[in-house]
Amino acid sequence: MPESQLLPSNPFTRQQADAITSRNQNVAIEDEQCIHFRLVVRDSEGRIVWRAWSFETDAGEGLNRYIRQYGILRASSC
Repeated sequence: MPESQLLPSNPFTRQQADAITSRNQNVAIEDEQCIHFRLVVRDSEGRIVWRAWSFETDAGEGLNRYIRQYGILRASSC
């Protein structure tokens, strides 16, 4: 997956998370708490493989590793 389609290495915004969830069917926003939320990556069987709060130091770095490995891209609508 190209770097431009991943999260920044550090904390990430809701807009950045929305872009990732729109491209991957097994990445979701959970535990919404106004300005903070958690992004969750699941495997093909629905089990959580990684999750991080949007404000965590190095949150994007950890999530990107698992998105690259487990991300299931949505079919394009073209």
